[in-house]
Amino acid sequence: MSVTDQYLFRGGLSHAIPGVRHLSASFGGRMEGIPVRDAFGGSNGFRRPGYIISIDPGIMYSFRRTTISVNGPWGVERNRRRSVPDIHDGKHGDATFADYTLIAVLSHRF
Repeated sequence: MSVTDQYLFRGGLSHAIPGVRHLSASFGGRMEGIPVRDAFGGSNGFRRPGYIISIDPGIMYSFRRTTISVNGPWGVERNRRRSVPDIHDGKHGDATFADYTLIAVLSHRF
């Protein structure tokens, strides 16, 4: 087994919805994954490296010191990379990627 590095990049734009106080919509892109080799430690253990690129629409409602947001990243590209053991053994392992995800966040400033 291997404790793998993970990464997530996300960017986009957000804009207030006209006529609806405290509500805004966002749209952007997202890329997340697990690299083939770790930056620290060994890379020979079991892992399923790869990445997914998604479009990332969302909405956000803010009132006083509380914010509720919901994003729905939708996968448009998925790539399962060969791990170090796969390369050594001349194989290519399996992978499973979600087509879409629902992320709901509730935050409150104290």
